[in-house]
Amino acid sequence: MQELSDIALLQRLQDADEAAYTEIFHRYWEKLYAIAYNRLRIRFAAEDVVQEVLASLWVRRHELEIQHLSHYLATATRYAVFRQLSRLLPDQSLDVAEAEKLLVADPDTSHLDFLLLQERLGTEIDQLPEKCRLVFLYSRREQFTNKEIAATLRLSEKTVEAHLTKALKHLRGRLKDLYPLLPFFF
Repeated sequence: MQELSDIALLQRLQDADEAAYTEIFHRYWEKLYAIAYNRLRIRFAAEDVVQEVLASLWVRRHELEIQHLSHYLATATRYAVFRQLSRLLPDQSLDVAEAEKLLVADPDTSHLDFLLLQERLGTEIDQLPEKCRLVFLYSRREQFTNKEIAATLRLSEKTVEAHLTKALKHLRGRLKDLYPLLPFFF
């Protein structure tokens, strides 16, 4: 099926042709992973984004009206990155309009500020004290409640709250030089 155009693959996909879906998966997985990883800088999160986009393509195959498969998948990946960020930082106020500007406005332009923030965020999370980092990651990445984190790490809920407060204060302080993007995350 390698010789089929994207248009032919899309037509077969709408007819529930699993071979067409498999071809799309193999043709685009690496490109989509690169887009997601360049923005998230976290391997498992980038893989989740690609899986989400490609699974959604199959599930919604009958309702989608796609003109250019590569552009559609790239844009869908950028939106999925935004959703992944909201899962990683769930109680943060994310400005949808700003996110669209950063993630989708010009799909061929790399968003250096966004990438810089992602890279710095990862670096700063890594610099948190171990317990503080674990509490933050359980809260933001795993979406554990404070009670679940307390049980998992054998801490009191007050200690969990204190670690989260400390982590957020640290991140806000260390990332304040990226102020235009900071409200987007905190």
